[in-house]
Amino acid sequence: MIVQLAILAALLQALGYFLYARLFLKKAIRPNAASSLMFAYGTALLVLLEYSDGGSWPVLALPATCAALSVGIALLCLRKGATDRVDRVEATAFSADVWLTVLWAAIAFGYGNISPYSAGFLLAGNVTTLTAFFPVLRSTWRTPERERPEPWLVWTAAYSVLTVVTLLADQGRHPALLVYPLLSVALHGSVALMALRGRGFSRWVDKAKTIYIGRSAIHGAGMIAGRRFDAGEMVWRLTGKPVFGAVTESGPNYIGLGPDVWIDPDLPLDHINHHCEPNAAFGPRRQLLALRPIQAHEEITIDYSTTEADPRWSMPCSCGAAGCRKMLYAIQHSFGHAPAPPRASPLMQLVWRHRRAGADAFPQLPAAPPRFDPAFAFTRRQSLLPASTARRRLLRAGRASSRLPWRVLSEA
Repeated sequence: MIVQLAILAALLQALGYFLYARLFLKKAIRPNAASSLMFAYGTALLVLLEYSDGGSWPVLALPATCAALSVGIALLCLRKGATDRVDRVEATAFSADVWLTVLWAAIAFGYGNISPYSAGFLLAGNVTTLTAFFPVLRSTWRTPERERPEPWLVWTAAYSVLTVVTLLADQGRHPALLVYPLLSVALHGSVALMALRGRGFSRWVDKAKTIYIGRSAIHGAGMIAGRRFDAGEMVWRLTGKPVFGAVTESGPNYIGLGPDVWIDPDLPLDHINHHCEPNAAFGPRRQLLALRPIQAHEEITIDYSTTEADPRWSMPCSCGAAGCRKMLYAIQHSFGHAPAPPRASPLMQLVWRHRRAGADAFPQLPAAPPRFDPAFAFTRRQSLLPASTARRRLLRAGRASSRLPWRVLSEA
C-alpha cells in the first residue's frame, strides 16, 4: 500500500511538470525561472536532510522527482529566453535563499554526524521552501494570468498523497518529516487559487489572442500581452474618436497626439497604464511599438508624459518603478533637459524639440496679418486621411470652426 501510494505521488508530480512544460511551450503561461531554480537545489538539500532523519525511499521519491524536474523547467526558461528581469525584492529573496541553503548545507555536512540534530536541521531547511516560493507567489498575485491552475492542482494532490505516505511509513517517529509535504500542499494550493482568481477576470480583445484585458499590478485592469513581442514589433494600432481642443481632465482615457489633438481610444488602449520605465511607446502612424522584448502575460505600459503636450497637465505616479518620477508633467517639462527626445509619436517629439526647457508655447505663425490664398482654395483637393475626414465632420458641425486650416502667407 505504501509503495503504491509513493509511486502514485511521484507520478502525479511528474504529470504536473509535464503539464507545466506543455503549457509553457504553448506560451499559455510565463513561469518564474528564479523560483524553479530555487526549487531545484532547495529540494535536493531537503532530500538529503530527510534521508539523514531516517526517511525511507517512498517518502523521498516525490521530492527527488521535484528536484530533478525543477532543473529542467529552469533550463527550459533560460533556453527560451523567458526569464523576467529580477527586481530588488526578488533579488533579496534569491540571495536569502542561497545563503540559507549554503548555511544549512555547511552545518549539516560539515558537522559530521547530524543524526541527533537532523530534526532541527530539517525544520530549519524548510525555511528555504518559503523563500523559494516567494517569487512565484508574488508574481502570480500581481498577475494571475501568467499561471494556469491545472499543474498546481496536480502538484497539490501529489503532496497530499505524500503526506499520507509519510504518516503511514514513519508511524509518527519523526514528526519533522511532515513539515515539508504539509507546507508544500499549502503553497501549491495558494498558487492554484491565485491562478483561478485571474481566469474569470481576463477577456481577450482579438481573435488571434495577442492582447487581453487582465488584472494589473499597477492599477485596476490593464492591457496584457497574450504572446511574446520582440523589440520594435508593433503591438497595437491606435484607433478611436479624434477630439480637438478638449480639456485634458474631461477625458481621462484620452491619448494626446499633439497640441490640442487627442484620441478617445478604443479597446484595449483605453486600459493601458502608465509606467516610468515603460515597455512600449507610440511611433509613426499611431503604432504602439515594443521598446524591449515583452513576454507573454506581461502588462503593456507607456509613459503618459509622452502623450501630453498641455503645460498645465500633471498627475501623481506610484507605478513602483525603481526610477519612478512620483509626479508626471507634459512631455516638454518631464523630458525638458533630456539630451534626446523620448520615444513618442513624431508630432509629440516635435513638441519636445520646440517646447522643451520650460518654453510656454508652440512656435507661432508669423506676426503679420494673415490673408487668404485663393489659389489654394480652388486647387484640386487631395484625398483626405481618416483623421482629416473626422476633423472635417467636426468643422461642419460647427464644433471646431476656429481651427480651419487656412494657408497663411506672410507679407513680402
